[in-house]
Amino acid sequence: MVLYIRSEVSGLVSWEGSDGKNRSYVDKIHPREVWMSPDGAKGWLLEPHGKGTGRDGITLDDPEGGERTLNSPSHAYLKTLPTDPSLLLEKIYDETRGMGNGPDQQAFGTIGDLLREQVVPPKLAAGLYRAAARIPGVVLVDDSVDAAGRHGIAIARTDESNGSRTEWIFDRETFAYLGERTVQTRDAEGIRAGTVRGHTAVTGRAVVDALKQRPAGSAPGGDRAGAPAAPSAGT
Repeated sequence: MVLYIRSEVSGLVSWEGSDGKNRSYVDKIHPREVWMSPDGAKGWLLEPHGKGTGRDGITLDDPEGGERTLNSPSHAYLKTLPTDPSLLLEKIYDETRGMGNGPDQQAFGTIGDLLREQVVPPKLAAGLYRAAARIPGVVLVDDSVDAAGRHGIAIARTDESNGSRTEWIFDRETFAYLGERTVQTRDAEGIRAGTVRGHTAVTGRAVVDALKQRPAGSAPGGDRAGAPAAPSAGT
């Protein structure tokens, strides 16, 4: 069994010029496909328009069999997490202490790591939404739009270290994760205020038999045909 996630993504590409100044641009929205085994040991990434992945994709295999963590989760790991928002948030703060740009921003980012490119059990998705809403500095957004044009509710927080405001967007009825949107709130690091520096949408979730296999009816390259329901078996 292999988990398949199809997304539409756009992100900030930055580099330092020969004059020492930072330069950046936001790439166009393009398809991204990921295959992962439930334990996270085997995987493949196909993103022909992305940087460093090549036309045929790259392996995401973990030959060391590394332990799964909050910031490097697998589907099997997600199934071990508590769904109660208080217990979830307590675990996140405890296990990420000392990381990132402060405990609150790190907790918020960790929740994104748990949601992004995963098939999240429905009760856990709802628990993560409610846990994130309790983090200081987080605000609720009644209407946000993912990269595929779907509307949902969102939780948002601004990283004061670089001025980026990230929204995790959820289906307003099921709390299924839809995607994210990151906007620059002030001029910083060569990025102007108001720049949408990241925009994504998960447009397909499925269980397939092998790496690089697409679900029936799925067009190559992540066609924006709408998101099928997340698989129910084992989630």
